[in-house]
Amino acid sequence: MSEIVGNLSLYGGAVKAYSGVVAAFLIIFSYNSIDLMSNHWEVIQDATTEETWSLSFVEEIEILEEAMVLQDEEKQTFTFYLDDIDVPDGFLIGELNITVDDTGNDGLIANNDPTNECDSVLADVREGGLAAQWDDSNNTLSGQANDCQPFYMYLRVYPNYDGTPGNTDSVNEYQALLPWQEAGWGEGELEIDVEVNTDESLFPGQGDDDEEITITVQVVMFEATAVEISA
Repeated sequence: MSEIVGNLSLYGGAVKAYSGVVAAFLIIFSYNSIDLMSNHWEVIQDATTEETWSLSFVEEIEILEEAMVLQDEEKQTFTFYLDDIDVPDGFLIGELNITVDDTGNDGLIANNDPTNECDSVLADVREGGLAAQWDDSNNTLSGQANDCQPFYMYLRVYPNYDGTPGNTDSVNEYQALLPWQEAGWGEGELEIDVEVNTDESLFPGQGDDDEEITITVQVVMFEATAVEISA
């Protein structure tokens, strides 16, 4: 102990200087902490407190259409290249509404002859060729009709998108819009298999062995906006 005390006495000036630096650091740190808490408390609250934001979506529509004549019992694939769509800046592809239309004259014949049957048209969307929500419970990926009327299918592309406005809690606008900024959805090819089975008309000369099928794809694109709801 005597040796330690002697060393402290020998280097007393250095010890005092070191102690002074430590004391100054503690004073400055304490001052800055108090200043931050007192003068910038609102900034801290804004950065950590969640607010309610109103979400809405602006939509634009692109129409893709293809027609093809199919023979009786023939199966063909309609292919739509979504990568070729000119998606506006800030927009993403949200969903696809698909119409399969038998554009032949079956309807006219059926109206004139109630015993006549319309051609049977079957369609299936091939899974996997497009980046989309293939397992979404709202999808309708197949359909058929034999009543001379169009039928409809649906594919959700962007996760959870349905165009419905809503509210969300977030600390700022950026965080509120983050779930609606994912790139890549909607890339690839949409392929739809179609098969036709033609009818036999009771009117001589009015039967046919082919049918023209038109598929229309309504591509729904969206841009999300968020507005803070005043308390």
